[in-house]
Amino acid sequence: MHDLTRWALRPLMRVWTASAERQDRHLPRPSDAPQAHAAGIDSDRVLILGGGPAVGWGVLSHQLALPGWLARELSTRTGRGVDIDLLSSRTMTAVNALTTLADTRLGRFDAVVVTLGVNEALDLTSVTEWRDRLAALLAMLERETSRSTTIFVLGIPPIRSIEIFKGPLALIADWSATDLNAVSERLAADAPRTTFVPFSPTATLSPDRHRTPDDYRRWAVLLAEAMSDNLDSARVGITDHLSTPQSDAAGQERARQTAVDALAIVDTPPEARFDRLVVLAQRLFDTESALISIIDHDRQWHKARVGLDAPELPRSGSFCAITIDGDGPLIIEDARSDARFSDNPLVQGDPLIRFYAGFPIESPSGERIGALCVFDSQPRSAADVDQVLLRELALLVQRELRVGPRKG
Repeated sequence: MHDLTRWALRPLMRVWTASAERQDRHLPRPSDAPQAHAAGIDSDRVLILGGGPAVGWGVLSHQLALPGWLARELSTRTGRGVDIDLLSSRTMTAVNALTTLADTRLGRFDAVVVTLGVNEALDLTSVTEWRDRLAALLAMLERETSRSTTIFVLGIPPIRSIEIFKGPLALIADWSATDLNAVSERLAADAPRTTFVPFSPTATLSPDRHRTPDDYRRWAVLLAEAMSDNLDSARVGITDHLSTPQSDAAGQERARQTAVDALAIVDTPPEARFDRLVVLAQRLFDTESALISIIDHDRQWHKARVGLDAPELPRSGSFCAITIDGDGPLIIEDARSDARFSDNPLVQGDPLIRFYAGFPIESPSGERIGALCVFDSQPRSAADVDQVLLRELALLVQRELRVGPRKG
């Protein structure tokens, strides 16, 4: 489409788009946390960024939208757990996506899925503008993510496949989308870690919902088929995202402490919702003790505890402080035989820790701020620890933290 034609038609398209979008105000939309998880260990971390298919029109939970289905489909193919974070809005474009990512720690993701372009196609954005804007976004993702992170650009769907966009002007938007997709495919081909995934969903068959869970399942299958081999390959390839350069350690700690402070949870009274989780952990793992700990400056503070009287402990020598150094479980079979802990006062004296199993707890922004852990005065084999269950309990704590403080 010629740029002069785009310029001439743009006012008409904007009026038509605004009128069409007023029709979707009654449609269901997810109201839960913008995250999804699939059970397993050694989990892959995925970020979905954009609008269009990422918004979740037609369903009330992200578990039934693209994040939930993609987590389950990827886990089925890889045999690993999956953690998905979602950054989306109906108005997101390649320009404001850069602003949205400003405070996101991208280095922790194994894959990024970009679902942009519907708004640009409707606005008849020129090929040159789209190329410059998408190129800037992809360059930022390539720069800020790990060298093992793969980036997937989902093609702009046919505008006519969206129920509210019908009529002759939809043909113009589809021509625009076709032009922009061609640019996206070329940019992805030139980027070493970026893959373009063509996307041509069928038209909406349920106008009162816009999309159904089955639509999102089919789209997740498309993405999972494109992503799973890359995620598997990264497991045996570059793993620089697992380590933090020494020069950046201080910055990482500042960001972590900022996340702790933002939660405003330290030194708050006990809450039944967290107390129930530590009791559940203690019973499920059949241990003497269990904790939900927060690493705050130079101390380990306990939001909930069972089997331990101390409300806090020094950070130096803390088991949980070591746990947050990694993104997976820390399992100590017998602390007396572990050089990191054999001289620890908690091992030599009360509570005589021998066995320990902990999993990091993350803030909503992704910093590891503490741990869900169980421990005992008797040694235990790591083979007897259900790591999937340990992770699921830690995720339950994270969900409660995202909810925020509760009154009463």
